[in-house]
Amino acid sequence: MPNLWLEIRPRRAIAAQPQIDGRAVTLLVGVQAETRIVPNETKPDCPFSQQLDLVPQANQGRVSIAVPIDIPFTEVSRLLETQFAGKTFPEDGSGSFAATIKQASVAAAGDQLLISLLVRVKNQGFFSIGADATVYVWDRPVLDQDHQILRFADVTLDVQSQAAFGLLGAAAQAAVPYLQKTLADQAVIDLKPFAADAKIRIAAAVGNLAAQAPGLRASASVDDLRLVGIAYDDKTLRVIANASGAVNVAISSLSMR
Repeated sequence: MPNLWLEIRPRRAIAAQPQIDGRAVTLLVGVQAETRIVPNETKPDCPFSQQLDLVPQANQGRVSIAVPIDIPFTEVSRLLETQFAGKTFPEDGSGSFAATIKQASVAAAGDQLLISLLVRVKNQGFFSIGADATVYVWDRPVLDQDHQILRFADVTLDVQSQAAFGLLGAAAQAAVPYLQKTLADQAVIDLKPFAADAKIRIAAAVGNLAAQAPGLRASASVDDLRLVGIAYDDKTLRVIANASGAVNVAISSLSMR
């Protein structure tokens, strides 16, 4: 897991007309902000809004945050290599060949991703002969929202890689469909740890934002966080998360100025 930071840039301050009963005065105040999760600490310049917008009163303070989680492709490559480096297929050793993935990396290429694999292919038997080949695989990342994982769909072996396998002989050619099936079935990135970490950080950040003065007791919770979309550029894979929860502040003392 990389270190993640939650960046909050307030853009709009909101409030509702106060509700008064025999026990307390209930105020609804809030803020709308731009948020994102990044791998490095930032120091954003974000002066607070000087205008207060009135909104309808609500029974409970709610928090709803759409957060982009930015994961550099260097980190995606590390996660994928951890998953595949050293894996040999066919896994049951039943074929006339054995192909072992030695290295793996991922890069963006237009509207697809390009996975580069350094593969060692050798034929089975007493006089086994092997050779290395760099294999390029095109794929399209798909977010599985039910399982909160990133899958790779439409896995296609690059034409140059097919030619490289041909130079290695029949054993390498036989490895091609196994390689594609292995990637299609098993090349997944589990995003649940990212979501769990983001959920904790968002709740802590909201609680800290609400308790910035003495005489306050703030309680904040993020009840649900779901990963709902993905996007990427040439350097970063962005996962979009929606967080929802509650925040309430009790005031125990006031100072008059």
